[in-house]
Amino acid sequence: MTNDSTPQGPENRLYRRGRNAMRAPVVSLSNPPIRVYVAAVVTIFFLSLSAADSIGFVPNYVDEGVGGAEVALSELPQLGDIPLANAVIIAQPERLIIPAINKDLPLQNPATRDIKALEEILKVSPARYVDSAFLGESGNVLLFGHSSHLPVIKNQMYKAFNDIELLVAGDEIIVVGGGKEYLYRVSSVRMVDAKSEVIELSKESTRLTLVTCNTFGEKTSRWLVEAEFIGITGSSF
Repeated sequence: MTNDSTPQGPENRLYRRGRNAMRAPVVSLSNPPIRVYVAAVVTIFFLSLSAADSIGFVPNYVDEGVGGAEVALSELPQLGDIPLANAVIIAQPERLIIPAINKDLPLQNPATRDIKALEEILKVSPARYVDSAFLGESGNVLLFGHSSHLPVIKNQMYKAFNDIELLVAGDEIIVVGGGKEYLYRVSSVRMVDAKSEVIELSKESTRLTLVTCNTFGEKTSRWLVEAEFIGITGSSF
């Protein structure tokens, strides 16, 4: 005989069904549901982010969010046009314009100091002296050209610098180069002797010097026009 008090027959099946219905659901610890993994990953992420932020390893776009609420203007780049008068744009002089004496001349930039070579170059146009400054850099831009008052002359470049001695302080000189106009204002006009005069090419200031012969004076007599740099504009010529 058995002491099993479980009812037999149809009643047994109902009894067992009732006992199974009363059992609590069982969760397998070896296979947790996916939401447990997601919760754990999110928790670890935010804990790691908090730790990184505390030592300054979090970039602004994470720490502040996309499009921060405010930004200091000092942290932004220059917005709009650069003030051309203060810009440094290094270029070779290509053209010389002197409105007061109606001059508009091409310019050359020979890489030679040879006198005979320069004499040939000046038959084409005035030139920049090789050791003088370029446009936009500190120093003296030295331009030299022929002048002649002969009544009949075939090559007009022998008259290129005619009348520069008529310029006065305050007259404007424009040198075009690199798509910009470099503006100068005449500060002095003087006659000098080529045997004793020295033209300063130091970098202490930004200026322009024009040199030509004084055809009415001694063989060594030269006209020297000095002008101070005043600014840069976009070329309109």
